Amino acid sequence: MTDSAQKDDSACTDSAASMVLSTRELESTEGRVRWADTLDSTYCEMDVDWPDRHARFAAELTVRPFGDLTVSVVHADPHTVVRTPEMIRSDPNDDYLLCLITRGTATLQQHSRSATLEQGAFGILDSAAPFVVDGRTEFEQVVLRAPRQLLISRLSAEAMEGVAGLGISGQTGMGGLVSRFLVDIATTDARLSVGSSASVAASAVDLLTSALTEQARPLTATKRVHHDDLRTVQQTMTRYLHDPDHSTAEIGVELGMSLRYIHKLFSLTGTTPRTWLYQLRLDRARGQLLDTDSTVAEISDRVGFRDVSHFSRAFRKRFGVSPAHFREQHNGKGDSRTDR
Repeated sequence: MTDSAQKDDSACTDSAASMVLSTRELESTEGRVRWADTLDSTYCEMDVDWPDRHARFAAELTVRPFGDLTVSVVHADPHTVVRTPEMIRSDPNDDYLLCLITRGTATLQQHSRSATLEQGAFGILDSAAPFVVDGRTEFEQVVLRAPRQLLISRLSAEAMEGVAGLGISGQTGMGGLVSRFLVDIATTDARLSVGSSASVAASAVDLLTSALTEQARPLTATKRVHHDDLRTVQQTMTRYLHDPDHSTAEIGVELGMSLRYIHKLFSLTGTTPRTWLYQLRLDRARGQLLDTDSTVAEISDRVGFRDVSHFSRAFRKRFGVSPAHFREQHNGKGDSRTDR
């Protein structure tokens, strides 16, 4: 949903879909203004154009959070959205948007590529670059919004740029699996716990990464070595997650890699070893708060924080609430043992 709505999701007890807007009962001009404003706040700043500005315009938008992802369903009469360089300068949103057409036809344009989508086909758009989505008919689409770092930590930024604007069939292969899975989670009536919702999001990202990898240009020998080395470093860092004193330099010695080379590997994905590890620690802590009865102090120690106060401050900054409050809100398991 919107950035603020994603933060508010930390207080939800499930991942039920919510209607954001329906223009069907609104006067034409008001409906168009409200629709444009809602698209801006839900995805990113965009201009909206209609084939006939005086005709009645009907559209509906529902949004559902799944972990770090949001999945929305759009039913709308024909219209076009455009994101320009000027909008990117005023709105630095850099999430990725997956557009999956389930009814009607729409065309995506980005990086001098154009793809006409229908019958479950989908494409990825980078909101950090200009794009156009042209809904040529009355259409229905599923839109997946994913944080940039979530995808480029699995595929390189270069690989993501290479697939942005391409169309991927939703009828066969990995594209078909992704298409069916996203339609299922977008339309389900099930009320999922936060833990289950996060698991669904992880599965969606795994499937999507596989589908995009098939579309990406083959890596050069050097880039493949970098990709494999980065995975090796990340796996080793994960193994020492519990130990705040185990340094990146020590991991380099263990793997026979220089500290400078390890920093280079992470820089290729737009982050640093410290930032990546910090985010991993908080994500693991969030999962353990939902799935275990361990105290906050035990979880803090298990994921490698030196003291529970530092952990609590970091967790609140990332997720908007304290660890104990997060647990109470999401699964009613408040920590009955002392946290400090």
